[in-house]
Amino acid sequence: MAKKRDYKAEYQRRKARGLARGLTLSQTRGHPKPDETRASGKPAAPRASAKINEALKVMNGGLSMTAAARAAGISPERLSWYLAQSGLGLKQANRWVIGDTRPRRIPMIENASTKAITVAGFAPASRAGHYFNDIKKFLRTKDPKVLDPYRGDGLTDLKGRFHPFETDRNALIRYALKDEPEFHEIYAITNPD
Repeated sequence: MAKKRDYKAEYQRRKARGLARGLTLSQTRGHPKPDETRASGKPAAPRASAKINEALKVMNGGLSMTAAARAAGISPERLSWYLAQSGLGLKQANRWVIGDTRPRRIPMIENASTKAITVAGFAPASRAGHYFNDIKKFLRTKDPKVLDPYRGDGLTDLKGRFHPFETDRNALIRYALKDEPEFHEIYAITNPD
């Protein structure tokens, strides 16, 4: 029969060893704060799970870090650690400010065909998403005023090339009749090269 472990005593010994090494209590417990290193000294590679990506999306929409973490079903501590380690967020006056500049691949319409471009950050990708939603609205209603906010406007890709929004009604109708991929089939957060 195996000897019964005394988990409480083991935990106390672990805390005492860590504090003797000069570590903080959170480090010895195995849950370092965002600005602290791990007890082993090895940096943990921040990995964005689906839940963290959902929380970042909600934060980009304007919610606080805590509310975004709750909406995504993760702990606020995990999200704040990820923001600090990945460099996507900056804490200013007890509030996390997100600066999500990860490159995103998005579709653009050129000559009634879809072309994938890569833009920097959330804002241009969001603008492209609104554009595609308004194209669907235009195709439903045939109201040309829906396209007015996009005339003479466009997006600049990572290489510095400007891609204007297609506002020609006939080109958009031809585009709709073709079997082109949808926005969500192209959109992706990519790794910086």
